[in-house]
Amino acid sequence: MENPFVFGSELEPGRLLERTEEVAQVVRTITERQKLFLIGPRRFGKTSILNVAEHEARSAGAVVLRHDAEAYPTFEALVNAIVTSAARELTTHLKRTGEQVTRFFATLGPRINYDAGANTWTASLGIGDPRAAQSPLLLLDALDGVAAMAAALDRPVALILDEFQRLVEVGGEDIERQLSATIRRHVRVAYVFAGSKTTLLNDMTLNPARPFYRLGCRLVLGPVPRAGFSEAIHKGFLTAGFDADPEAIERLLDLAEDVPYNVQALANMGWEIVRGQASGKHLTIALLEHALERLVSEDGPFYSKLWNLCTQAQQRALTAVASLHGRGLHTQETLQRFRLSPALMTRSLGSLASRDIIRREETHTDVRWRLEDPFFAAWLTKVGAVPPVQSHLRQAPGRDRHRSPLAGAHPLRRME
Repeated sequence: MENPFVFGSELEPGRLLERTEEVAQVVRTITERQKLFLIGPRRFGKTSILNVAEHEARSAGAVVLRHDAEAYPTFEALVNAIVTSAARELTTHLKRTGEQVTRFFATLGPRINYDAGANTWTASLGIGDPRAAQSPLLLLDALDGVAAMAAALDRPVALILDEFQRLVEVGGEDIERQLSATIRRHVRVAYVFAGSKTTLLNDMTLNPARPFYRLGCRLVLGPVPRAGFSEAIHKGFLTAGFDADPEAIERLLDLAEDVPYNVQALANMGWEIVRGQASGKHLTIALLEHALERLVSEDGPFYSKLWNLCTQAQQRALTAVASLHGRGLHTQETLQRFRLSPALMTRSLGSLASRDIIRREETHTDVRWRLEDPFFAAWLTKVGAVPPVQSHLRQAPGRDRHRSPLAGAHPLRRME
């Protein structure tokens, strides 16, 4: 039997749960040649949304170029990829592709090659100077080239840049300003910018002093609604002839803190454990706790390395986040308990956030720090950094949470 709970890869059309409105907005942005910022924490399914939207937009006749900015070590590498995809997607005649690419990207002087056997194009800028390879100006020229090619087509053309904030982190204020000026001129190209650094992207798009202010619409991802996720999890077990207790499904969502990636990962492991049962093939809370223990044990070396790379102050701040559900971290009681000054707590939280270990969530009524990986809190409980009675689980009003078997295994090192 095939495990129905997939994680760690892009979801194909038909497998993405409860994101119909989000996909539709991305598709509208593409077909109407608009601009959109898709903002959401890591593991929330942004890449899958982009993948499904790309499929639907292509079916509607659009041309889509999609790239992950974090996948390329230099601006030159990203530009090579953009020029290559433009040669593949935006040229009208195979024999004229080299000529068209050379003309539209003249300032870059690309060398374009076609592999007939593999039916693939490759582009190379041939920049020998490593400093020139990091120049943001290369990207601006590439975007101008795409816009020029798009103007010659009677079809919507879109450029999707995933983890877009990486460009600004590397290029600084200059690239942000120049990118904004360049993109505003391109009325024949749709742009979708996706990113996981929510604090940075919110400031970039909401701060009137920054160049990307009001450049396009914003789509902020939240968690998948629980009702839809619960139904899908139950259905996934039923399709194999298994079952899942409603309390176990609710517990699963609590443990994963509604983060789609973690929900799928824990459901995947729970399904495997249920399949291995000789009898009573249904997911219970006890089996779910066993699934969590296996997941945390498998990722233990990664969590341990992450922990040991933190300073003592960062370890204390991290423990405070896990123990207190990320709230009240600057109260006098919390600072005394974790032996941190207000300034040191602030610096430690900022450092942890810059390394994508935690993230800040802010609403008009609440500020909360969350672990990017909620299962890291289970590891902290397992090794004794977080007391079991103050674990990462949400305590619902009037409900008695079961104690996790991960608690109290052995003490942590480097706390002092």
